[in-house]
Amino acid sequence: MVMNSAVSKWVVRVACVAAIAIVVPAIAEGQGNVVGQITIQEKPGESTTDLGNTVVWLESASGARTRPAPTNSQMSMDGRKFSPHLRVVTPGSKVDFPNQDPFSHNIFSSAEGGAFDLGLYGRGEGKSTVFPKAGAYPIYCNIHARMTGFIVVVGTTLYTQAGGDGRFMIEKAPAGRYLLHIWHERAPEITKQLTVGANGASGVDVPLDARGFKFVAHKNKFGQDYKAVGERY
Repeated sequence: MVMNSAVSKWVVRVACVAAIAIVVPAIAEGQGNVVGQITIQEKPGESTTDLGNTVVWLESASGARTRPAPTNSQMSMDGRKFSPHLRVVTPGSKVDFPNQDPFSHNIFSSAEGGAFDLGLYGRGEGKSTVFPKAGAYPIYCNIHARMTGFIVVVGTTLYTQAGGDGRFMIEKAPAGRYLLHIWHERAPEITKQLTVGANGASGVDVPLDARGFKFVAHKNKFGQDYKAVGERY
């Protein structure tokens, strides 16, 4: 079928309008990076050395819930320490706990709603567990009282961990209204409203207060104090 020139021009104009109608909303929504700085107020005479253990994430202010895909990650035991000290994962993620020490470990958590006990296992072995729901899970060893780590589970892909200098960046956050969460093991969790524009948000500086933090020795997996004779290897 042959169209005359007037009809052809009309078809082209309609096609262009349709294309614009498709593209413009995507541009209007936009997405950008959320950039900020974490600081921690300490007791007099103390300095901050663990800014990198801060977790920052965005939750939709509308109450909409997303279901980010679970992942597989690892927290090893090396030198009677958890490495890394902190892992951030999404709900349903599996975390492997390989033993890289020349002695045995017994990894467990007594966190409400997420308690587990991997039992005793030696060098070169590894066991894993799944973290089904959001929350902060302290991780311990039933043999070595000073071993402590954290698995922080967040129900979003819009999260990050601060750098050693406290700076953070959440990449490609869609424009909209959010609740910004900031978690650190030594300070109360902070939640604040944040509007992310088409080009993101910058200057998101958040101070945390660790002056009220007091170290309390945790119990073993039986809810008892660790033996005072020292750690067994």
